Amino acid sequence: MPESVSREPLVWIDCEMTGLDYENDSILSIACFVTDYDLNVLDEEGYEVVIHHDKALLDKMDEWCTKHHEASGLTKAAMTSSTTHEQAAEGLLAYIKRFVPERKKALLAGNTVHADRAFLRRPPYQMVTKHLHHRILDVSALKEAARRWAPKEVLKKTPRKLALHEARQDILESIAEAKFYRDVFFKPSKAPEPEPATKPVAATEPTALTEATAATEPKKDS
Repeated sequence: MPESVSREPLVWIDCEMTGLDYENDSILSIACFVTDYDLNVLDEEGYEVVIHHDKALLDKMDEWCTKHHEASGLTKAAMTSSTTHEQAAEGLLAYIKRFVPERKKALLAGNTVHADRAFLRRPPYQMVTKHLHHRILDVSALKEAARRWAPKEVLKKTPRKLALHEARQDILESIAEAKFYRDVFFKPSKAPEPEPATKPVAATEPTALTEATAATEPKKDS
C-alpha cells in the first residue's frame, strides 16, 4: 500500500544536558520551534528555557560538558535560574499545544533527536513525548544518507554550522539543514545550482572556529 501524504506539523526540539546518560544526567536547557510540514516556522520567538541546577550537580559534568557549557554561559545561567524541571516541562507542552492541540499528530524533529527524546521520555518531561507521534524526523539521518549517496557537488553546498552547542541556535540550524535536504532531494526545482565543471574550487583557509571545532568531539552529533 503506497504511503499517504502528510501535512502534519513538526516540533523541533534541542536539549543541552549535563551528559548523555539519560538515567543519571539531566536537561539543562531546551529550545523548541514548531514548523508546518514544509518547514515554515510558525512562531519566530519559539520556546526557550534554562532549568535550575545546583553547583554540586554541575561540578559532576564530564570534561566536555564542563568546557562547552561554561564557554556558552549555560553553566552560570543554570545556577541562577529559578525554573524547575516541572515548570520547564509544563511550559514546553503548553507551547507545543498552541500549534499542535491534537495528540499523536506532530513528529519530534531535530539532529540526532533520539538522544533528546530519551531525556524527554523521563519524568516530568514524558508528558511532551506522549503528546507527540511515536515517529521522529532525524535530520542527521538525512545527512548520513547524503554523505553516502549524494553527488559531491551537493555535499559542498551543505549548510555550515557554528557548533555553538546552544539549544536555540542548534535547533534553528537543524531546520535550515532540513530545508537544504528538502530542496535538493525532494524539491529538485529549488536545488542549488552545481558549480561549473571548469571552475576551480578554491581551498578553504582554516579559521579559529573550525580549528577549535575540529579539536573537540561534540557530545551529541549535529
